[in-house]
Amino acid sequence: MNISLISLLAIIFVFVIGAFKRNPLHLGLLGLLITYIIGRIGGFTDVEIMAFFPTTLFVRVFGIMLFFGTVQANGAMELLARKLLSKTDSNIKLLPFYIFFIGILMGTIGVNSLAGIAILSGIGISLALTSGGDPLLFGIAGGYGVVAGCYSPINEFTANIITAVDSIGLNTNLFLIFMLAIVTFTISFAIIYFIMGGHRAEGGHGDLAKDDIPDFNRDQTITLLGILGILVLVIFLGIDVGWAGLIVTIICILLGACRSTDSIRNVSLVALILISGVGALINLVSELGGFELMSTALASIMNGSTVAPVMSMTSSVMSLFTIARLCVLTLIPTIPGIIESVPGASIDLAVIAISVGSLASSIGPLSSNGALIMQNLSQQLGEEEAANYFTKQMIMGVIGGINIALALWVISLLNIF
Repeated sequence: MNISLISLLAIIFVFVIGAFKRNPLHLGLLGLLITYIIGRIGGFTDVEIMAFFPTTLFVRVFGIMLFFGTVQANGAMELLARKLLSKTDSNIKLLPFYIFFIGILMGTIGVNSLAGIAILSGIGISLALTSGGDPLLFGIAGGYGVVAGCYSPINEFTANIITAVDSIGLNTNLFLIFMLAIVTFTISFAIIYFIMGGHRAEGGHGDLAKDDIPDFNRDQTITLLGILGILVLVIFLGIDVGWAGLIVTIICILLGACRSTDSIRNVSLVALILISGVGALINLVSELGGFELMSTALASIMNGSTVAPVMSMTSSVMSLFTIARLCVLTLIPTIPGIIESVPGASIDLAVIAISVGSLASSIGPLSSNGALIMQNLSQQLGEEEAANYFTKQMIMGVIGGINIALALWVISLLNIF
């Protein structure tokens, strides 16, 4: 019995289920169950199987989610987005780019992709409807901007990258990944913008009712200052982002900016079960040698200049049907085997490729992020009219993945890394 192959097939099985059952809670619980079954087949005891639980990843994601649960609970983030959008001028052609860059800012300061997309794509679609713009383009503008900013060192998404890289004994430059993500996603959005005809838009400026936008209250001001606090703790004091989020959250609660129950209520239990279940399975598969088999298979179709685009596109295709963090946790552990088999390939660029590729296509309607855009379309246009955008949104997700892969191929040819 080849336990390595069995463990790898278990990973594939989870992704197949994920393509048809898109509630991430299913994948998390399924991951825990399969971890136990494969662990027992592999000869591990119950206690030894529990040791595969991804404690570090859990703390990192929980800590930063808890803080932004506080920001979300007192309305600070939605009000910040409305204030930023109210500063735009009347040029309807440039409005999608303005929304896109506000999305980058929101992701950069640590807003979770799901919360950011739910807020900003909804506002974007509303603006499109009042200004004569394309609702899908405006929704994608907000969503694509938020995910581009999610590579910020203080965003909870990067905790998945850090954990995956740590699991194979490598170091990673998060700032470099962040900068490349901003550049490549901006280029990719510009291409999507022209394909969708944003440059031909005509209409009036959407009114955000600026006079009705209130000032930040005391509690909202405290939580927004908390973002700066997390930056100081992470960048200057070297504290892990999870602990930094927990520390600042407790300070905000003690200062009365939010009730602890409201902060905890906004932490996604679904997301935590997802990363715990799948993370445990990933750790077990790594221990059993499953990723070595995957590395060998992927390396057989690559050379030094195609590792980055192939890994990026692989990550993007997977992300079209499931959750981006799963792609990062699954594919990054295959890098050592690929680098060993493909002379001239860059470890750093391979990590970057998998990381940015995982969110490049996430605006597709079957991914967790893209589903929020479709949900906002349904709420504002009605389900029947929103359904007409499904195919177009799926195509834009594919194009997003292709754009990033091509950009990384050019970088590979230039031998920058």
